[in-house]
Amino acid sequence: QYGYLNTDFSNEDINWWTGLKEVGDDVLDLLEFFISRYNNVDEAFRDIDGGVGEGGGNTTSNGELTLREFEAGLKDIGCKKFKGKDEKERIAAVFRYLDPGGEGSVSLREWQILDQLWKEFVLSIQEFVQFLIFAFGEDLHDAWTSLDDDGSGELSEEEWFSAVESIGYFGPARVVFALLDGSDDGNISYEEFKVLDKYKPSPKES
Repeated sequence: QYGYLNTDFSNEDINWWTGLKEVGDDVLDLLEFFISRYNNVDEAFRDIDGGVGEGGGNTTSNGELTLREFEAGLKDIGCKKFKGKDEKERIAAVFRYLDPGGEGSVSLREWQILDQLWKEFVLSIQEFVQFLIFAFGEDLHDAWTSLDDDGSGELSEEEWFSAVESIGYFGPARVVFALLDGSDDGNISYEEFKVLDKYKPSPKES
């Protein structure tokens, strides 16, 4: 029984919607890495599972990931999101999130939780862009000028949170920052901010 409905569905038949606020920062950081480099989560899975060949294409994937394969695969695709003394622990925590049953492997089906998060991630970015357009107009450079009020040319994470709050945005600012900080240096430059242009709504057909 789900809610007030009597059904014959099994857990496998239900696609649970997952909110961005319900997952840890490391999962969001990994998702940001995928969004900036892949067309979908399946592509990322195949590269991590099968490995990346010399020509850039993925090799054979067996449809499941062990923790060891996950660690090696992230290194293979150049993901440095977890670099540091606690790298292994952080990667293991993300793996446990993807393996809720604790079987010790992540199937492509389990991996699809990231697809749900991907869709909500993109929706959050689009809503933020629409907010900026409503507040500052179509030219996002005007929004940047307001956010970067000291004219330094970049925003730290702390400055970012303060800046977006000052313009009245109270959505998932952490999500937007994670996407824009493509260099993973803890700051957003104007060049990185311009990525938002591709999330602007398409012009309405006349």
